[in-house]
Amino acid sequence: MTLIKTLAQSLDPLQGSSPTLRAEFVTWYQLAKVPQIRYVAFLTMLLYLVYAAVEYQAASAQQGLRLALHGVLVPALLLGVGLLSYRTSWHRLMLGLLIGAPIGAVAVNLYFNSRHGDFAYYAPEMYLNLMWTFAVSGLTLRQATLTASTSAAVLLAVTLVSSLEPGLQRLNLVWILASFSFGLLSAFLLEKAHKTMFLHQSQLALSASVDGLTGLWNRARIDQFFSDEIARAERYGTPFSVILLDIDHFKSVNDTHGHTVGDSVLQQFAALLRDNVRSVDKVGRLGGEEFLIVLPEIDERQAQAAARTLQQRINAFAFDTVQCKTASFGVTQYRDEESRHSMLHRVDRALYRAKENGRDRIEVL
Repeated sequence: MTLIKTLAQSLDPLQGSSPTLRAEFVTWYQLAKVPQIRYVAFLTMLLYLVYAAVEYQAASAQQGLRLALHGVLVPALLLGVGLLSYRTSWHRLMLGLLIGAPIGAVAVNLYFNSRHGDFAYYAPEMYLNLMWTFAVSGLTLRQATLTASTSAAVLLAVTLVSSLEPGLQRLNLVWILASFSFGLLSAFLLEKAHKTMFLHQSQLALSASVDGLTGLWNRARIDQFFSDEIARAERYGTPFSVILLDIDHFKSVNDTHGHTVGDSVLQQFAALLRDNVRSVDKVGRLGGEEFLIVLPEIDERQAQAAARTLQQRINAFAFDTVQCKTASFGVTQYRDEESRHSMLHRVDRALYRAKENGRDRIEVL
């Protein structure tokens, strides 16, 4: 099983990841591909204009129709793909055109050239089409595989009988196989590289947002959550509250037992907070032994009850070496059109009052 898991992980860096992380990758990957789709579409449009001009001079029949399709219709579709890439709301249509265009190009080529003796001169467009779909177009591996497989099926349906006959025409099958397999391998390796890049970026973003000692959100990230809740409250009128707390007499832990024990107490205290709040609540370490909890869609009374639950869990917990510790709590609710600084100042005053009144208390302001 371990060997299978290792092999699966080597093929897919996201193997075993949560559905949420996979969904985040899909969104990130599609956005990352947009510039590639845009510029490839514009470049391919220009190359098709060149191709249409040469084809018009070289073709022995249907020059007008060829020019209309290869010199007008295909470039117009590619121009549309490039222009649609500039608006997120248009991306679904952009992908639809991008998936359909290569299949249509193969069908058009076969319609014009499959029954003529000079077919070999036009066939390379279709081989390039397969590789373009996989490695250049900007489609995801799944989208490219679907598109290229359909193109290859159309190509084989028209040319398979003649390709099985003795002679040079058998090379058609070799070129289809080569272009498809090279393209598929390229698309697979590119998507794998993007998955690895996404994981590295996610890890870097997480490490920049997490307190290294406790694993809670750091000061910068919890401040951002705080600001986000204020913006949401102003927009939708939903309540939210915050709890500011710190460990009572924590300095004595470091002075008596050393910083290693102090760090252990902080880690266990952080775990208590994280494990005894809702999944939507955000717990952060402001610094030292001081912590802030942002509680979305909770009023002052509910926040006080949440603080009381935390107080009970902390008082009942046996910390390593020091055994019993308590904490002081300040609680406040957001008020209309209030700044983050004002709200933080008020909850800080509530915490100060809890300390002044004997510690191991909850004060609400």
